[in-house]
Amino acid sequence: MEDAAPRPAELHALSLERDEELALEARSDPAAFGALYERHRLAVFRYLRTRSPSEEDAADLTAVAFERALASVSKYRPRGGGVLAWLLRIARNAAIDAGRRTAGVPLVSDLPDTRRFTSPELAAMDRERQASLVAAVNRLPDVQREALALRYAAGLTAAQIGEVLGKTDRATQKLITRALATLREEYRHDR
Repeated sequence: MEDAAPRPAELHALSLERDEELALEARSDPAAFGALYERHRLAVFRYLRTRSPSEEDAADLTAVAFERALASVSKYRPRGGGVLAWLLRIARNAAIDAGRRTAGVPLVSDLPDTRRFTSPELAAMDRERQASLVAAVNRLPDVQREALALRYAAGLTAAQIGEVLGKTDRATQKLITRALATLREEYRHDR
């Protein structure tokens, strides 16, 4: 009988296991922390981009988050959410700290590039739709925006988001479901 390819759930479990090993190794080997950085820097950056007014600010916050993680890797303890949830908890705290130093920024700030459209009219319509969506997301309660950012920008599961936010899987899933329902409803009314 042939070996079957690993299923996505099995790959996820192997990835979590490898992260745990790297985190434990990183206590004495900086190269192991470098591997964690390479594995998770984009997810942390994407999440922080939703919390920052610019890509440069998000990159700066990403550096701060990883500096804090490196400084506290000796205190890391494996938990249900894994290393990525731990890193995103650190990133979230870095963003909160940065927000306290500034007047605060909306969770979603930039609109995507609309140069892909062939006509100015289509580009303007797309910008208008994007602005409407950004405004709707910014009107959501903070915890719902946070859950959406962790789900769609960082790619976390409900269990991992729960680890970051200090909520159960079920409560996290309800947050996401309610946020999406609210956005759907607002989008229908805007049309």
